[in-house]
Amino acid sequence: MIDAKSALTELEPEGLVPADESWQERKRSEFRVVVLEAVITCLAESGYAKTTTELIAAKARVSRGTMLHRFPTRQALIEAAIEYAFFKRMQNLVSALNALTEDERVQQNLGIVRSWEQYSTTAYRAYLELHIASKTDGDLRKIFVPRAKLYDRIWRREIFRVFPEWSKDKETLDRCSEFVRAALEGLALNSDVWDDPEHQELIIQLVADTAIALRDKSLKLRKPTKSRLAKPKS
Repeated sequence: MIDAKSALTELEPEGLVPADESWQERKRSEFRVVVLEAVITCLAESGYAKTTTELIAAKARVSRGTMLHRFPTRQALIEAAIEYAFFKRMQNLVSALNALTEDERVQQNLGIVRSWEQYSTTAYRAYLELHIASKTDGDLRKIFVPRAKLYDRIWRREIFRVFPEWSKDKETLDRCSEFVRAALEGLALNSDVWDDPEHQELIIQLVADTAIALRDKSLKLRKPTKSRLAKPKS
């Protein structure tokens, strides 16, 4: 089982939890959550370029002036939202995977299905929008990539807690986790293009069956003798 407290504490954005029990601190934290939820929703629905401070304030139903008092610039809002998006992703994933029974996890391999469900959340759609935008926005990339790497490090550590049946082959689990994530992210990115729920189910089952085969050693992880990847063109 994932150590939820450990995983979430490391990703928890500043100011999310009241510093004390005072009414003022609670209101400050509640305001912050309302605004960050609005940023996430705007990113998911309207995209990075169109997520303006005006749109965020309208979505949050708060005064733009009050919002800018707490978050002086759009950049400050986006930076806080990046932290919040990764926190929400981990929170959703931890909750879903910790709810699995041993049979659901080991025999049915429903961890992959629960993981796939996270790709339809607002938090993931916001993450995807930020990830794509960071490819061409240098300032955004400086904020996004370090947080993405932190999330990745925490997940790689915690995955061994939730899948103890892999404990004797951690390297294969690490590579399998990368494969699953790459496959599900690709499916999420192309689902509107393919627009075929039956096809989607087949791909998810294929990913789940491949993971089981790797775990049970009926499929072995082969390391290439030399790189077959072409060098990127400048």
